[in-house]
Amino acid sequence: MHKRLLVANILAVMMSAGAAQAADMATKMVTKAPVVAPAFSWTGFYIGAHGGYGWGRTEWSDSYDPLNPTTLQEDDAAYDTDGWLAGGQIGFNYQIDQFVIGVEADASWADITGSGKYHVDDLDPGTCIQSGDACRTEIEALGTITARLGVAFDRALFYVKGGAAWASVNHRSGWTDLDPAFSYHDNVDETRWGWTIGGGAEYAFADNWSVKVEYNYIDLGDDTVTFGYDSEWINPYRASVDQHLHIVKAGINYRF
Repeated sequence: MHKRLLVANILAVMMSAGAAQAADMATKMVTKAPVVAPAFSWTGFYIGAHGGYGWGRTEWSDSYDPLNPTTLQEDDAAYDTDGWLAGGQIGFNYQIDQFVIGVEADASWADITGSGKYHVDDLDPGTCIQSGDACRTEIEALGTITARLGVAFDRALFYVKGGAAWASVNHRSGWTDLDPAFSYHDNVDETRWGWTIGGGAEYAFADNWSVKVEYNYIDLGDDTVTFGYDSEWINPYRASVDQHLHIVKAGINYRF
């Protein structure tokens, strides 16, 4: 009887020890799953600022006296323009898998200027329509309204864009004579619309901040400009002007 009790007690102690060890092993084997960071997304609204440089070409052609429209002149001119710009942009992106589609509008203050009065060659420079002074063109502001299509590689985005473009332009023409009575000038301000195409790259260096560089080609097309000179003895003069620009800019965006 005592032997049976002793054996039973020994078995009970062994079973209890085994159960405790098994419970301890189970506790040690439980581990937490690693935390996976959410994938970066370009979806959302953004606003930002940019600065850059622009250069292009202004070409005058088919100039004539509106009072004598059958008399075409050979006083055409062509000259380069260049200068700096700075402004801001606002837009929206939507990411589908690796592709990013979006819309963007930007506007810039600009100081892109140029002047000239040559056409044929150095021996026959022309007179830049009815003007003894060099014609002068200044782009004072410009902007674009575009659609964007890009491919994202996590925080890096490469895109192309295209759409409408506009520019606020000032043209100046005239004659400065030794006798002020025979001098005449006029400034013409106009807002011109055209088209643009370009592309760029953007990198998100923080969850809400990104930087970008991009190139835009802007074609403002042909437009007729009429100078109503400030003199009673000189007729108004009209010509067709063609303008195009290349714009390179860098910017920063804050994404909401």
